[in-house]
Amino acid sequence: MGDQINRCVVLSAGPFRDPEVLRRLLRKEDWFVAADGGLRLAKALDVQPDLLVADFDSVEESSAASLAAGAEVVRLPVEKDCTDTLAAVQIALKRGYRNFLLLGCTGGRLDHTLANIAVLQYLLENGANAQLADENNLLRLVKPGHYTIPSQNGYKLSLLPYAGNAEGVTLRGAAYPLRDATLTTAFPLGVSNEFVDEAVEISFTQGILMIFLSKD
Repeated sequence: MGDQINRCVVLSAGPFRDPEVLRRLLRKEDWFVAADGGLRLAKALDVQPDLLVADFDSVEESSAASLAAGAEVVRLPVEKDCTDTLAAVQIALKRGYRNFLLLGCTGGRLDHTLANIAVLQYLLENGANAQLADENNLLRLVKPGHYTIPSQNGYKLSLLPYAGNAEGVTLRGAAYPLRDATLTTAFPLGVSNEFVDEAVEISFTQGILMIFLSKD
């Protein structure tokens, strides 16, 4: 889904099954932020967080002291308007990061998953490149433009609009191409397409598009 440098990896508290799959997405130069219970994912990935952002409702402070030894800690109030994940992202943006990978953001409560997709939109609107990933999925939100997505063995491609219709959608290099289509939030036309070329070409003119690479 694109190479990125100077990347912030946000580790959140969602469940995970196979840390090794997630570990392959990491780079040694990544800057790691654990959002509260994301410390458990950091431990499973064997990474040392550079920053812990927490209100300590998902992980006990006594446990955090050992799991995040040496990390900078930003304490959040329990009662606040944003999630721990969004707070972590806001801090990273203020520190100059514009490339993000979000892990531990799916698989548990559905409201938390949707809130974390909203964090992707927040990053998009603040000029950042961001990707959300788990063991089976990679997700980007993109604004109108042209995008090339290399084929990945075993993955399906899905295109879904976010927060309204996506218009002028053209898709080439897939089993089910599109030309100047409108994708609506009420009809999932773009789900589960297949690569037929080395890459697909996606363009659209209006809206926000979710680009999924997913496997069973």
